[in-house]
Amino acid sequence: MKDMFRKIQSTRIFLLPAVMLLLVMGLVLSRPVTAAADPTDEIEQFQITVDVREDASLQMTYHIDWKVLDDEKYGPLTWVEIGVPNLHHSEVTPLSGVDHIEDRENTLAVYLDRDYYKDEIASFEFSFVQDNMYQIDRYTSGETVYTFTPAWFDEIEVKDLTIRWNADRAGAWQPDCLQDNDRLIFSSSLAPGQKYTMSVTYPNDAFAFSTDRQAGGSKEDEGTILYTLIGAVISLFIFVFLPVYMFVKFIRWITGGTGFGTSRSDKKIVRTKIEYYENCPGCGAVRQEGKDECPYCKRSMIKSKEIVEEKDLEKPEAYRKAGTYRYGTHPNTYIHVNVISVPASRSRHSGGSHRSGRSSSCASSCASSCACACASSCACACACASSGRAGCSVKEFFEEGIHRGRVRVESRR
Repeated sequence: MKDMFRKIQSTRIFLLPAVMLLLVMGLVLSRPVTAAADPTDEIEQFQITVDVREDASLQMTYHIDWKVLDDEKYGPLTWVEIGVPNLHHSEVTPLSGVDHIEDRENTLAVYLDRDYYKDEIASFEFSFVQDNMYQIDRYTSGETVYTFTPAWFDEIEVKDLTIRWNADRAGAWQPDCLQDNDRLIFSSSLAPGQKYTMSVTYPNDAFAFSTDRQAGGSKEDEGTILYTLIGAVISLFIFVFLPVYMFVKFIRWITGGTGFGTSRSDKKIVRTKIEYYENCPGCGAVRQEGKDECPYCKRSMIKSKEIVEEKDLEKPEAYRKAGTYRYGTHPNTYIHVNVISVPASRSRHSGGSHRSGRSSSCASSCASSCACACASSCACACACASSGRAGCSVKEFFEEGIHRGRVRVESRR
């Protein structure tokens, strides 16, 4: 009997590393996919006017028409946070519809002139001077290139994005665009999370270009360092603290002999109705089957996209397995079915915490909704943005912790 017990114990110890590895891999690779919530806002128009100054910095004016779709989830719209290309900006000036602006280095917190409720449109405008946006001899010797990716929104649709770039002294640009007198007119519409990048090329002697003030110089922006530190902390948690925690739990299981118990999961079906344009709204090309973007101008071919309930579908029994299906006789319309596993509810308290009230519910909206994908040495100048609601204690906690000790510039009318 003693020999049998020793064999069982030795087998448990031998299997320990393999079980730990499987557990960690399962946690990292098997994160459940959550269904997108109904949007609370949409942007009717996002217009950016750009003029290159003699010192090669950019005079930028942002005009935004922001529509409130839901004022119950987070309350009325009182302020928004708009991403700017990098830390090197100045002369932030409210122009219309703005009470004041807080400069948060990589973003601008724009406080509106009043509260905006459901179906109201907040129309506001502000300007600033942006530097460190070009690269000298990037593609061709003797030419300097500006590359610009305006702010994008992970959970908000931008119906009309327009960039009006002064074409004086410009030699080339990408992508193709309209020309209106002295302006290059770049335009697009953006689905939630979608980005748009354009570039304009000049001769090196067109403006006072300087190697000390070009994008992606040798000096790292503080924002890049911050993102690096956050990434390091997340990696430390996943690959150090999480394995240690699982090891301790496993040891307790061995010594206690109680096992991990059983768990079960339920299936949840998320159906997304997607309607496509028959022809590209940009270049007019016919949409290719299975493609979400135009292969010629890269414009999105998605006309609308929404989560639908089974009861609202015609012949719902046809949309219960994972995959993408044509929706009945509706032209250019498909139903994408995603089957996900969600933990079954348990009657026993799991030990987690629950917070009620508006500050908890608006945490996801108030956290930064995107991150620049560019390192300090890359060529592009990127920006991010998020929507905000006043009175969000979760956002204030993180923002205060991140920005404590930094100088904030606040522009008022």
